[in-house]
Amino acid sequence: MAHPIVEKMKDAGLRYGDKAAVALSSLLFVVCLGLALSKKSIELTPDQIKKSAEQADSNINRKQDRETINQALVQADIKPTNFSKEVADSVKTVLVSSEYKPVREWIIPEPGAGLIRDTPVLIAVHELYAYASRGGALVYELDKEGNRIVDKDGKALPKEKERLGRRRRGGAGGMGGMGGMGGTAMGGGRRSRASRKSQAELEREQQKEFAERKEAVQSKLVGRDEPESAEEKAKSKDEKPQGPPEQYKEITKGLRWVAITGKLDHGKLVANYKEALKSASAQPYYARLDMQRQVHQDDGSWGDWEDVNADENLKVLDNLPEEDEELTPESVRPPGLNDPLPFLKTGLWEKVHLASLVPKEKKEVAPPPSLGMGGDDGEGRGSMGRGMMGRGMMGSMGGYPGMGGMRGGPMGAGGGDGMEGGGYGGGSAMRGMSMSGKMGGMMGGGPGMGGMMGMGGGGGGVDITGDWKSDEKTVMIRGLDFTAQPDSEYRYRVRIVVYNPNYKRDDVTPEAGKIKTQMYLTGPWSQPTDVVTMPPDVSPYAMGTMPTGPRSDLKVNFQVVRFDEADGVTVPHRFASSPGELIGETSSVDIPTSEGTGAKAKRIDFNTRSIVLDTSGGLQALPNGFTGGAVERPALALVLRSDGSVTARLQLDDENDEMRKDIEKNYAKEVKDSNKKRESSMGSSYGGMMGGYPGMGGMGGMK
Repeated sequence: MAHPIVEKMKDAGLRYGDKAAVALSSLLFVVCLGLALSKKSIELTPDQIKKSAEQADSNINRKQDRETINQALVQADIKPTNFSKEVADSVKTVLVSSEYKPVREWIIPEPGAGLIRDTPVLIAVHELYAYASRGGALVYELDKEGNRIVDKDGKALPKEKERLGRRRRGGAGGMGGMGGMGGTAMGGGRRSRASRKSQAELEREQQKEFAERKEAVQSKLVGRDEPESAEEKAKSKDEKPQGPPEQYKEITKGLRWVAITGKLDHGKLVANYKEALKSASAQPYYARLDMQRQVHQDDGSWGDWEDVNADENLKVLDNLPEEDEELTPESVRPPGLNDPLPFLKTGLWEKVHLASLVPKEKKEVAPPPSLGMGGDDGEGRGSMGRGMMGRGMMGSMGGYPGMGGMRGGPMGAGGGDGMEGGGYGGGSAMRGMSMSGKMGGMMGGGPGMGGMMGMGGGGGGVDITGDWKSDEKTVMIRGLDFTAQPDSEYRYRVRIVVYNPNYKRDDVTPEAGKIKTQMYLTGPWSQPTDVVTMPPDVSPYAMGTMPTGPRSDLKVNFQVVRFDEADGVTVPHRFASSPGELIGETSSVDIPTSEGTGAKAKRIDFNTRSIVLDTSGGLQALPNGFTGGAVERPALALVLRSDGSVTARLQLDDENDEMRKDIEKNYAKEVKDSNKKRESSMGSSYGGMMGGYPGMGGMGGMK
């Protein structure tokens, strides 16, 4: 039950509440009315309004003195901008569209895919192989500062014929695999006829070509040309006329090198990129190949891993007038991960291509055609070529060397009677049919074609994309180390370096954001190669024993290999030495040439500065009780070297030494081919790929 007082208050509220509310409202109205009546009214008359309007009109239409305005502007520090001149100048400004492109490419979100990018997982190179060799490469001569020396005599290759090697620290690549198309412009590997002309002849040809081009352009124009404006005349006056291109001295430089080749799972790396970058078109952009090596110490241990001196290597790789031909296609040869092959004037390239990545047609020799296709009579015509493939059929094609022998005569003389190959492409076209230049030779042309010259070969972030892309699963890597020292053993390892695809990007994961300021990403190191040996410049190999009398000391037949660092020539020669005698002496041998002038006899010092201490081997009679003749034991020689160390030369090891066998085969090949101008520097490993066909004079006989 409610309290009595509360009940009384409830009754009073219901009875008198509305009356109290009306009383309060009335009181509030009276107060507000009193306050309004007590306020002073606005004293504004029509005359005042009219006067203010006339005053405003006078201010608007009043004329100001010009000097007064200028003085006010000067006091306010307001200066003229010469806006009209700025507009006129802006019209002359050339706008480059690339400067206005978006900072990032447009992205179409894929179904179920996010746009937050991650760092792709890099992988290591596998199946690494190292091989040591020596030879003489064609390079530009450098001064003490490392700059090319200008050839003022005008005997060097013109600048337009230059082909700089790929810069390992730069990345851009080469198109060496199609060297024949465009001569040296795409990595061909042979020098053209123009390199044998004098400076005066070259200049005359350049002037004649310029005049012909100018006349051809003028013949296509109609009407009168507008005269030059004053600005154009002043600009053309300031421009200095360009003289003929500079030419640089070329030399044959003796080089030692270790070629490191291996495989990279490009398909797996592409998959990693697509997953990390959320893009179906993602591809790695290979920047370079890092190489390190260990040196075998005298105590049998291995030294620390050290970087290969890239600057010394670039003195060769960045100064190549010509590059040798490639057997692998560009699709398996990323430019950033493959050093170019210098064109060798002496020596031959060995084991610089992965056999599994070389196309089948370049590895296999086609079966010989049926006899009667014509031999080679030394003039580019087959023995039957005077009818089918000689003066008749091939003569009508004009400019191509006679296919009777695929060898041809000199440039421009491969056709039939009186038919000359026009320009630099004629006649020499089929000569360009070395392995990488096969298409270039075929397209080299008849009269006047001159070959196919001139073909050449990524918000708020930076998209880094490369020109080289491939759908191949496996690609090749190749590094060349020109700093290997004689009489040393090494082990190598490599890793890939790529441009960071998330460089300066904001749409990345936190982990990727930690390294987005790094331009490069490095992959893991590969497993080390097997031991590779760079032999001394003069090396003896035990090859057997010499028959001797019963009281004579046993003589061992040594094959001494001599490498001349001056010109890169490597020559083997045999000497017989018994205990107490020096191995090797000065002897006359044939020195191969690359200019087609034939081998030259020269006296070479084969002295190894090593003395034979003891020998064993040769024929040995069977013990008593055994029937049969004497058996041949392998030769064994203890040799005292010039540094005081003693080594054992064993016939079983030396006869099967891979490098020695390659040197012996390649020397024989070079001497044999000295009467032909060198077009290829492939060694014995690839000698049969383009070998001769019976009855056709052989493609190996191409000049």
